[in-house]
Amino acid sequence: MTKQAVFLDSCVLRNYLKENHITEAEFAKKIGVAHSTVNRVLNGKRNPGGKFISGVLTEYRDLSFNEVFIFETDLPKGNKSA
Repeated sequence: MTKQAVFLDSCVLRNYLKENHITEAEFAKKIGVAHSTVNRVLNGKRNPGGKFISGVLTEYRDLSFNEVFIFETDLPKGNKSA
């Protein structure tokens, strides 16, 4: 079974917030998550969930998924012969 994960490119989002004078708290409120969630995602302590991703893409239409998020899939390891 392959594992899939979505990660935040925190540098891109931090720069966006800074350039647009948006605080973490303002950002959190606009995307509909707790400020602590935004802080944890930005600091790499948790991966963004569906609500976070949806909120970013819905409320900040000038940001694209590929610009802000990193989607990784671990490919299944091939058959090993003994």
